[in-house]
Formats: sequence, C-alpha cells, structure tokens
Amino acid sequence: MPALILTFKKQIIRKFPFVTDTITIGRRPENEITIDNLAVSGHHARIDKTGSDFILTDLQSTNGTFVNSKKVVTHTLKHGDNITIGKHVILFLESEKERAETPKLPANDEKTIILDASKKQELQAKQGATPQAEAKAVKTGVLTSLDGSVVGEIELNKKLTRIGKSENCEIRLTGMFMGATAATISKRPAGYTISFTGGMAKLRVNGKVVTESVPLKEFDTIEIGSHKFEFYEKERK
Repeated sequence: MPALILTFKKQIIRKFPFVTDTITIGRRPENEITIDNLAVSGHHARIDKTGSDFILTDLQSTNGTFVNSKKVVTHTLKHGDNITIGKHVILFLESEKERAETPKLPANDEKTIILDASKKQELQAKQGATPQAEAKAVKTGVLTSLDGSVVGEIELNKKLTRIGKSENCEIRLTGMFMGATAATISKRPAGYTISFTGGMAKLRVNGKVVTESVPLKEFDTIEIGSHKFEFYEKERK
C-alpha cells in the first residue's frame, strides 16, 4: 500500500497510508494531512490516485509546492519523491506490487480497466501466465535517505551490507567521527538486523542508541552520526 511520511526537521511525525483516491494537504483541519504552520496554505495541495498513478497538484498555494527541490504545479509522483510544503517534507513511498498488478489502457485512453477475476484469468492465459504460475513475492530491504546525503534508494540485496567511510563499505558515509565500518545490516531468513561495529559516530534506531544489534521493522528510522535513513521493505517477484 502506498504511504506518505510527514517529516519536520528530519523527524518523522506521522505515516499516512494511501487508502482513499484523494488526499488533501493544508493548514485547515478538514485536510487529510493537516500541517499547522503559517507557511502552509489552508488548502495547499492534493494527491489524486488516477489508475496506477498518483498525481500531485498545487492548489494555488501562497508559497508553492516542491518535489525534490523543484517547484511544481502538477507532478506524477515516483517512489521516493520528497514533497516540500512550507517547512515540512513528505516522503512518497509506493507499493511496487500494487503498481505491477494494476492493469492500464494504452496511453491515448484516460480510463483504467478494472478486471473481474474471470477476465483477469483470461488475460493472463492469453499472455501465457496463470494465477498458479505467478511467482511468490519476496521482500527486499531498502534504505532511503531522509537528509539528502545519499541520492536514491539503497537496496539491501547482500547478506551483509557494511556502512562507514571505508572504501570497502557498500554504503559510504562521511564525517569526522564516522568509523571505517560504523555499522552493518545483515539479511537473515527472519528479516534484517542492524549492528553497531565501531567508531565515535553513534548508531540510533528510532532515536535510541544501539550498542549491539537490533532487528529492523518497517519504517524504522536509522541515524549514524549526522546521516539519517528510513528502512522499509518492498516486494519483488
């Protein structure tokens, strides 16, 4: 399920699952996402689910709406986009499985077909696939930078991902107190575990200092020194 993560000064305030076709954002209390800040207009922006796309529209706000630091009037959101409204940042996370399973018409048709079960099976049969032949979804851990220090999302595909300033680290971070290998993330059958391995830069998960190892959960916040990430899992076939 797609979700919007509201943050302020790199701190997560609240997660909003996208369970309706429209989410409005603004200062007034009738908005689905209310931001009580004078830099935000009463009705600032709106996100509409159109087929498999999520369209962000600025509602002629006073201070504008920005996506990845660029001012927009309307924008088709992509996974990992950062929406800046006033002094708040909203992270857009999209379910890869939902996008893959949403049938779409050719580009010149504005409507989306919703297939019933029998029609879906018929379409799959014509494409040489059956429901029984569909691969089981496998979840892959991902880190997304909340401070902009690392561009894009980082997939945790290896059994062991090293984080630090060493050239041997899969995720290289800077900082005077950053350890050569400050932390590691292990991929295990039961899930992902992060461990502190050394250096003066503290490792925190959801604001709590970690000195050994802790399992990671969906939307955990990870801080290593001045760097900040969010952990989540996406489904891949």
